[in-house]
Amino acid sequence: MKTLEVNIALDPVHDGATVMNLKDVVIKEESALIIATNGQKRAAGFAEASEIMNRLKPICHGEFMGKSPYIMIINADKILKLDTGSFFIGSALIMKDEGDGKHMGSLSEDDMVKAENEFRSRLVKIAAGGQEYSAYQLV
Repeated sequence: MKTLEVNIALDPVHDGATVMNLKDVVIKEESALIIATNGQKRAAGFAEASEIMNRLKPICHGEFMGKSPYIMIINADKILKLDTGSFFIGSALIMKDEGDGKHMGSLSEDDMVKAENEFRSRLVKIAAGGQEYSAYQLV
């Protein structure tokens, strides 16, 4: 059963959405990016991002990605300290600095793309036991 029917034909008089089942229509909330060093990614809503932050609080490591306003938040216990620097393999939560260095805000769709590019630009390959892994190089 259809929940929403949308007709767009560049006709302001007739274009629009018709709701078939109102209780199944929700606002798609995206405010953070969850991205992994293996290339997987997904958007997360504010409630999920807050829950992740609360769970990471005692073991949190966060840092700006370069000079961008995007902050990567990870589990500090998963940081690999090698002779050549510190690296992270796994999933990260990315949010945006509100401009004051103290508060984080939501990512727009454009921010999601930019944050993903910032993240990917810092990936390097680590080899161990004949296997190669993508890892994020920490500052």
